[in-house]
Amino acid sequence: MRIGLLRHFKVDCPHKKMMTSQEFLEWSRRYDISQVIKTKVEMNGVEWDVCYVSDMPRAIITAKEVYKGSIIIDKLLREVDNAPFINTKRIKLPFALWHICGRIAWYLKLKSQPENKEETRKRIHEFLDRIDWSKENILIVFHGFMIYNFQKELRKLGFKGDKLKKVKNGVLYEYIKENEKEDMASESLSDLCG
Repeated sequence: MRIGLLRHFKVDCPHKKMMTSQEFLEWSRRYDISQVIKTKVEMNGVEWDVCYVSDMPRAIITAKEVYKGSIIIDKLLREVDNAPFINTKRIKLPFALWHICGRIAWYLKLKSQPENKEETRKRIHEFLDRIDWSKENILIVFHGFMIYNFQKELRKLGFKGDKLKKVKNGVLYEYIKENEKEDMASESLSDLCG
């Protein structure tokens, strides 16, 4: 079985270097509705049997570009919101710091974040329960931080693939798990040989 994880195309949403918490929040809202910059995606010649996609426009546009069948839209695949970790009125912080500290707050389960790491993990498992596991090649188009967390759960389920630290836009990451039937056949063969 093969699962392909694909982050949506890059979003065309510039930002200032320094922002207040309100400006970061406004930028996040703009990002959710901004256009994407389409590029060619290398799909490695795989015939995908089914395509699941986040309900966010940037993911849907990407999925329709790379997959020609009908797509299955699922809200569980939405990106983990990254809210300001503190409320600043006039103090501006670097854009990158807002992102990093928001993710640290998520990890530490701070109330500033709409979702914490346990809730994200639960959402991933809810989605995994919905997958049609009878399909051999499953494509999932969604978001960077969700993919980062999702691939960890796939590896716990016995899938082999890259241990991602940074998830790039428009890049396909494949995770493969040998079929149990194939595993049993190879075990039987080794019993005969050995």
